[in-house]
Amino acid sequence: MMAESGGAVLPSRARRDSGMEIYTGEEVTSVVVDGSDPLRRPRGRPRKGGEGVSADSIFTAALRAFATHGYQGMSMRTLNRELGVSHNLLHQRFSSKEQLWYAAVDWGYGSLVEKILASDDETLAPSARITRFIKTFTMFSAEHPELVRIMDIESGQDSERLQHICQNYALPMQERLGPVYDEAVAAGELREIPQQTIFFLITSGAAALCSSSAMARTLFGADILTPEQIERHAEAVAELIVRGLLP
Repeated sequence: MMAESGGAVLPSRARRDSGMEIYTGEEVTSVVVDGSDPLRRPRGRPRKGGEGVSADSIFTAALRAFATHGYQGMSMRTLNRELGVSHNLLHQRFSSKEQLWYAAVDWGYGSLVEKILASDDETLAPSARITRFIKTFTMFSAEHPELVRIMDIESGQDSERLQHICQNYALPMQERLGPVYDEAVAAGELREIPQQTIFFLITSGAAALCSSSAMARTLFGADILTPEQIERHAEAVAELIVRGLLP
């Protein structure tokens, strides 16, 4: 069962497991959050009350902060300053850093799940559906590299945060796409290899170009992450993986 929240589709069980109600406030200070540049604190004293800051802006900034500093290193006080709001706004809205993490992760990964499900076309051949999934995932990861970085941080050791991501997002996607791969194998479209190999080739390999953007620019030039280059990368990765699975 899926529940809508803040423009993203969130599993209702994610809200129960985190022990919280996902904040979807329409008004939380209007702040422009750029996908590649760090947030800059506005001049002057922070605005009181946070009038006008959208939930999307808060979650975007929070995901970037968690992806940059990790859960332990992320500071809600610093994030308040970056958003240009009063020092206790985030505590008022989310009670704790843990609550903010769950809300931001549900918002971000919920959007990813929604995008993938919306792009899936069950009328296509199984191998074509897998190709489309790889391209969609890679393109979305390029737009939201913080999601890949958070997964990289959390996946190194078991925790409630890792289990939340796996149980509510990674596992449902695997359960959706694994049978599609099995259909492709049964139809003779693709050969059989361990599904974990395919999973990590896609989630870690395809997305690494954007989650490792500093290295990518250093090695291949400043224009390596233009929309045109990202699209070429997504198409090349999908073709490479699927062709490598041909019988």
